[in-house]
Amino acid sequence: MINIAICDDSSYIRKKNLDIITKYSIQKDLDCNIEQFESGEELLERIDDFELVFLDYQFEDKGADGMVIAREIRKRNAEVTIVFLSSYTNVVFETFEVRTFRFIDKPLTDEKLNSVMDAFLESIKKDNSICIKSYGEKRYIKVSQISFVEGDGKYCKIHLINKKEPIDCVETLSAVEEKIDSNDFFRCHKSFLINLKYVDSFTHSDLVMQDEALIAISRQKYKQFSEVYAEYMAK
Repeated sequence: MINIAICDDSSYIRKKNLDIITKYSIQKDLDCNIEQFESGEELLERIDDFELVFLDYQFEDKGADGMVIAREIRKRNAEVTIVFLSSYTNVVFETFEVRTFRFIDKPLTDEKLNSVMDAFLESIKKDNSICIKSYGEKRYIKVSQISFVEGDGKYCKIHLINKKEPIDCVETLSAVEEKIDSNDFFRCHKSFLINLKYVDSFTHSDLVMQDEALIAISRQKYKQFSEVYAEYMAK
């Protein structure tokens, strides 16, 4: 499942863009959840729910313009992919400031959308993303966003650094661990796999993550963890 937001103050353009993206998802057999927003402020309230945002550059009477919204998006979510749409092609270089993935001059067409979506899907593959099974769907997750994975028998919960609610995964913790090809992760307990990047502090019995989650360290793992973490920090 790829969660996509379309943010534009024109209902006509939102509907047209929705139709084009939906057509692409059907052609590619891609599982997408697409939602529409008429203002950037509405989008900001839900920004952590999306992996890809199609954002209008100029809003006439519906709040702040696209660049203001994009800057706020980057404060709240460093990982979401932003695609700007605008008739003002002279602003393309300004959008680089917020790490824009692509700039599309309006109107959006099948050809333009296909090029962007193909590049986006390719970037997911290159960005060390994993595909996991959630309830009734497959989801792509960037490994860099994972704070820790919590085992729960035959299932597990994947906690992302910028999301409040974990993703329920119908796979075991060990199965997810095998998919994660990164030296940044450490199995500190039979029930926990943690991302060293997001460790805030630790004692002999617990880790505190940057999202304030408290993670147990097994007694047998403490010495190894201390050595691995010291080496990681030295790098």
